Amino acid sequence: MIQLFNKRMLLLVVFLSIICASVFAQQASVSLSTYSGQSEIMATQSVTLLPGVSIPSGSNVRIYISGAAAYCTPLAAAPSTNQNYILTNTIKVPGIIDEAGLVNRNTCEISQTIQYFDGLGRPLQTVQTKGSPLLNDIVQPFEYDAFGREAKKYLLYVGGSNGSYKTDALTPEAGVSKFYSLTNQNYASTAYPFAETKFEASPLNRVEQQGAVGEAWQLLNAGISESGHTIKTEYGTNVANEVKLWTLKADGTGATATFYEANQLYKTTLKDENWIAADGTKGTTEEFKDKEGRVVLKRILDDAGTALSTQYVYDDFGNLRYVIPPAVTATTITENDATFNELIYAYHYDGRQRMVEKKIPAKGWEFIVYNKLDQVVLTQDAVQRAKAADEWLFTKYDALGRVIMTGLYKDGGNIAVLTSNVKRLDLQTQVDGQDPANLWETRTAGDYSNNSFPISISDTYTVIYYDNYAFPGNPFGAPTGGQSLMTRSLLTGTKVKVLDGGSTYLWTVNFYDNEGRVIQSKSTNYLSGQDVVDNTYDFPGQLKISKRIHTVSGKAPLEITTRYEYDHMGRQIDTYEKIGNASEVLLASYKYNELGQQIKKQLHSENNGSSYLQAVDYAYNIRGWLKSTTAPQFSMSLKYDDATATAYKQYNGNIGEMNYTGPTSGVKGFQYSYDKLNRLTSAVSTSNLLNESLTYDVMGNILSLNRTGAGYGNTTYDYVKNGVNSNQLQSTAGNIESNYSYDVNGNLLTDSKKAIALTYNYLNLPKTVAVNGTPNVTYIYDAAGNKLRKTIIAEGGPKNTDYVAGIQYRDNGTLDFVQTEEGRAISTGGSFKYEYNLSDHLGNIRVCFDKTGLLQEDEYYAFGLRKSVFNGSSNLYLYNGKELQSELGEYDYGARFYNPILGRWNVVDLLAESYNNISPYNYVVNNPISNIDPDGMRVVDNGDRYTITGDDVYYYLGAIQQIAAGKGNKASFNKALSTASQQNEGEGGSFEYNLGGDGNYSSSMPLQPDNRNYQSSWQSFKDQINSQRDALIASEYFIYGSVELSMLYMGGGGGYSRTLSAAGIRESIPVAAKTGSTVANRLGQLMHKAYKAADVLEGVRIKEFRLPSGKRIDFIDFENKIIYELKPNNPRAIKEGYKQLAMYLQEVESIYGKGFKTILDTY
Repeated sequence: MIQLFNKRMLLLVVFLSIICASVFAQQASVSLSTYSGQSEIMATQSVTLLPGVSIPSGSNVRIYISGAAAYCTPLAAAPSTNQNYILTNTIKVPGIIDEAGLVNRNTCEISQTIQYFDGLGRPLQTVQTKGSPLLNDIVQPFEYDAFGREAKKYLLYVGGSNGSYKTDALTPEAGVSKFYSLTNQNYASTAYPFAETKFEASPLNRVEQQGAVGEAWQLLNAGISESGHTIKTEYGTNVANEVKLWTLKADGTGATATFYEANQLYKTTLKDENWIAADGTKGTTEEFKDKEGRVVLKRILDDAGTALSTQYVYDDFGNLRYVIPPAVTATTITENDATFNELIYAYHYDGRQRMVEKKIPAKGWEFIVYNKLDQVVLTQDAVQRAKAADEWLFTKYDALGRVIMTGLYKDGGNIAVLTSNVKRLDLQTQVDGQDPANLWETRTAGDYSNNSFPISISDTYTVIYYDNYAFPGNPFGAPTGGQSLMTRSLLTGTKVKVLDGGSTYLWTVNFYDNEGRVIQSKSTNYLSGQDVVDNTYDFPGQLKISKRIHTVSGKAPLEITTRYEYDHMGRQIDTYEKIGNASEVLLASYKYNELGQQIKKQLHSENNGSSYLQAVDYAYNIRGWLKSTTAPQFSMSLKYDDATATAYKQYNGNIGEMNYTGPTSGVKGFQYSYDKLNRLTSAVSTSNLLNESLTYDVMGNILSLNRTGAGYGNTTYDYVKNGVNSNQLQSTAGNIESNYSYDVNGNLLTDSKKAIALTYNYLNLPKTVAVNGTPNVTYIYDAAGNKLRKTIIAEGGPKNTDYVAGIQYRDNGTLDFVQTEEGRAISTGGSFKYEYNLSDHLGNIRVCFDKTGLLQEDEYYAFGLRKSVFNGSSNLYLYNGKELQSELGEYDYGARFYNPILGRWNVVDLLAESYNNISPYNYVVNNPISNIDPDGMRVVDNGDRYTITGDDVYYYLGAIQQIAAGKGNKASFNKALSTASQQNEGEGGSFEYNLGGDGNYSSSMPLQPDNRNYQSSWQSFKDQINSQRDALIASEYFIYGSVELSMLYMGGGGGYSRTLSAAGIRESIPVAAKTGSTVANRLGQLMHKAYKAADVLEGVRIKEFRLPSGKRIDFIDFENKIIYELKPNNPRAIKEGYKQLAMYLQEVESIYGKGFKTILDTY
């Protein structure tokens, strides 16, 4: 069977890419008889301009031979005709429109995947023909036990080159076994290239143990050294007096607790890979669910065996009312008492079950007002409520439910009691009284109408335009040239206010081609200039060239061109940069092993790759965790289970030891210890120069921090506030003696040690910093949270640093540098000098160098405090790659500032509800050796191991849409957002997830080996998306609280897929909307056909299941009682999907009994 994809289908199915200025083919040889306006003409072997070809004067066209030519070889596929198979050709050049056009193609013209099936329709092998860097087949074998379960899951391996079925794939000493038995390769070897699953001996087939690849992670076997380090799951029920049963008070302002009777709750106990029998219950996680599948208690037992319990309280409608974290042990909750205000999460709902009030620990109440369409119209936090004129943030919509405007509404009249909801009720009544015809705004010609509440607007922060370019003030006009007029449903323009007290707005206008892809983005910048970005993609949709023309008032334009080359499978192999009139520089070249892991990066070449300034080699262990980076200027090794000292061995992905060698720091070694909650307790370094030891309270707040080194010592922390424990640091003593205060939004106001006082804007971002009462630093942001300017008030006058999307100015208008993908280009008065960064596994910048040699070297304590070893440069982008605010000694992560001296954030986490068992000021769940926080809102394990809490990735768009529509609760949205990054399934460890639009049903599951990514067409589709570095594949616009967010879902090259939420919009508000309905319908047919095809088990897991009513369910799993629906990820489809699932659930449970769950998947 051959599946043909035309160009429109391919762009969605394989890459879902956007932004294409001109598309060109990657053909071996190109002959042109006419010129039709292309900006790029490229081939892998030759380009011939035939007689008569004329290129008009003034044309800008680039003709060249691609460096990827070595990867172009005849496909010469020979599928095994004695097997059942589906052959999928992904077309990468234009002109192939039928099956005949597939004949005699090469690997640069077609990529091919062949999936072989047994007689029951189960996948046996997935073969990617010539998919490896050396043009061999990449093979994913499958094996099933007697019950049809995939009890062994194998790693990918490489073998053959013609796409045939590998009959010896699972033969001992052949196939996958032989591949991984080889030593001295550029990939890890093992005698156990598979992960075993042990199932419960019952019809439920529940997983009892989940192993992973490698010796240590096999099921316990006396013949395998160090085996038994698996994830273990036990199932049971509660005993009497074990779990509190909370009952809401009659007036709804608190709750009281008794106990559940025995056997009323489902209990699941999880033990991670570090657990050994001698630990007993220490380090185990226990989860209790009621009969409706809602989590009522989740607890983890610490080193002393003490349970740190997080409890969940629901009302009679199933709404989550309270989350009681581990610091609260009382049996009664009383709203607005000291303990409640400092520690408990609370939610109030109206009669339509909409969340209308929310309380986050350390913050005042937040209020929400909805219109009749259940859309959020007004939100208010405690700071806004305390102002003289009662302030609210408003959101307006168009008739399709799209956000079109946000801003400030002042209702007048201060509410003396910050928890009072009188004003909210009054405003809700006003909104409810709106004429149904005035619930949205219209725009036919000109600007939006002003019919929906509020009519009286105090300030407009953002305006978003769709469908066309006929909006007032458009600084860039209508489409020109090859730009499309078919833009209905697409986002065409935005304007965002500069929060400097003036009336300046920054514009962005997107221009599209006829396939709905952005081909040009034009924007105005804060320096009275413009930025125009043109991007050129190849036929499959990979970014080939990005050209930016940057202007500021009074200066000549600056042109920056970045060019990319890829191999035949889309792996990036070269990155080039050209600034102004200077020659093009090869910034970086990348090499991969046969499994697709990056094993080398070479930096800076001025002779097209003949020589480089520096080369970095990478190595990984069998689980895909980074093992070492080696470069002349900086080398590092990481040890996990292979730590030299038994006491430091870590099997769950924690790093036990780290060694590095720097050019001036010399050789350093670190040994790390953790408690049973995976919190770092000590970092011991060579000669004890960079030691840290820590203790924590039950909320993860640091109680003591002891550092070695000159000027450091032991610091103790005090959190007692109003007579009770809190999460807000009140004072420190010892090495650091200071007192701290906060506003009612939980933002740090004063630090007596630094003698500073801060103010904040409505995004809770710092606005001013005063030292000893004198203004010292001011920040200017736009309404989307982009930092535009920092001003330092000095004796010689104010000094500005201006930020324009990666271009930075200093000293009141002097161009400082342009950020590149590997460092920065320093302006040297008309020319640029390239600097490069060498980083560790966390992205901490360790070494900066250029052609002259070493420029800067930095070391860090575990929690990020900098120790500058050699400073011949001024690079302030350091820990985690974030900019150091030298005046404060803190790092700017985007959403908030981090204090590495104290190891804490300064403000409450925007996504605090995602981590409701720990302090909202906690930094990376106290594991800064393995974890990073990309934007100041979420924790990401920098390896392929995830142990963070949040929603299952497939829910993120559904939850967002529910919130945008005013349905569900924001806790669900927070969790969905925080872990949307986990599209790429991690390898090993456990993933605590939350299923359901209401965010109430949560569970834990072991993750599968990272290389098992081709188990079905559906999984293959997701994996192909993930393989595309920096490919923007989806966007949704919505409002959350006071921050406008653009969900940018990115395929990633760093071991995880990146979700740029608040931080993402700060980089780029404009993104493309969805493609046309015709393409979507065809994509839908393909996706439904492939969806969960590999998961079918006759009579148990069924595709296209028909109910007696005639309704068709996309997939139902009777074994685990889950109903699945697959929808495209656009708002209307998602909304419809939830409606369908609700109908299915009602009918299924009326026939098969209660307890089913629903999952909405999107594509």
